[in-house]
Amino acid sequence: MDNPFSKLLNLKSLGLFQAESKSVVGVDIGSSSIKVVQVRKDKGHAVLETYGEIALGPYAGVEIGQATHLAVPKINEALADVFRESNVTTKRAALSIPLRSSFLTLIDIPATDESVVNQMVPIEARKYVPVPISEVTLDWWVVPKPETDGPVDAAAPAAAAAHGVEVLLVAIHNSILAEYKEIVEKNELTTHGFEIEMFSAVRAVMGHDLLPVLVLDMGAGSTKVSVIDFGVLKISRTISKGSQDMTIALSKSMGITFAKAEEVKRRVGLIGKEEGDVVSIMNPVLEFIFYEANQVLANYQKKYQRSVAKVVLIGSGSLLQGLLEVAKKSFEVEVVYGDPFKKVEAPAFLEGVLQGAGPSFSVAIGLALRAIQEGA
Repeated sequence: MDNPFSKLLNLKSLGLFQAESKSVVGVDIGSSSIKVVQVRKDKGHAVLETYGEIALGPYAGVEIGQATHLAVPKINEALADVFRESNVTTKRAALSIPLRSSFLTLIDIPATDESVVNQMVPIEARKYVPVPISEVTLDWWVVPKPETDGPVDAAAPAAAAAHGVEVLLVAIHNSILAEYKEIVEKNELTTHGFEIEMFSAVRAVMGHDLLPVLVLDMGAGSTKVSVIDFGVLKISRTISKGSQDMTIALSKSMGITFAKAEEVKRRVGLIGKEEGDVVSIMNPVLEFIFYEANQVLANYQKKYQRSVAKVVLIGSGSLLQGLLEVAKKSFEVEVVYGDPFKKVEAPAFLEGVLQGAGPSFSVAIGLALRAIQEGA
């Protein structure tokens, strides 16, 4: 999926773009970890150079696996550490902005002329953005109408003009953009801009699907659900539960520490039995997440009269043993893991390792691919 935004994500005006490097690093700053992927462009191909991850819990004084809200200096400290430990050698970077820090929605504009649309969107945005417009940076993209192979209707242009266009609107709080600018400056990075994480993830795991696809990204503190149709992100929603909620449930039910519960969760997963029945303790959290995701799927199908054909699982939380099988029972469509590393060239002996780790690194890889494609 191409990056649809230009205003929000173009930082040349901030003076943060300098000399180009052959390599680029995608930086995914999540709630529980930072993930980085460094690639280079070689004869039109993206070649993997290094990748790595660092847990943020220790920087916040909490356990590994817990969601954090770190101040910028601590993020800078962790970023410097993961760069060093992963042997990242480039300062040319692309960074993601969490979906929780942005507002994204589709709106209908009763016009088709580009200049009129651009005048109307900031006015219409006031109806949807839940904070004063002066506190956010807006960007938008006119969603292209899908091409069809049917006969051309002579009345189509008039009908299109009457109905207007669908616009994908995004708003990011200025304070968030200021924080990311500070991260870039303090780490002496060069970049063309930032990107909302779901666009990066979609770029990394989507192919040329003809039918709608639901992407479920399970993080530590929340789960993001998006529907992509005709290569366009049409719906994006955040569910308030993630992988740490399963750990918390285990900790409370079994009377053990968060750290011990996290170890049990990763070791037993959804396929084994242990004292206290680990699976039955975690199931309510998963049932809630999958119920909410199924609601998104059903609402999309009802609104657009198009059936979602596949669910793609990404995010560190999706790697829980047995989760794929549970997801297949919950969704009445095909369910697969995202495999973003297949879009980069890497040594054959790493294939198994990269495929297993892939769902966790979808955003970081998508960021790096964007930077290579745009020559950022």
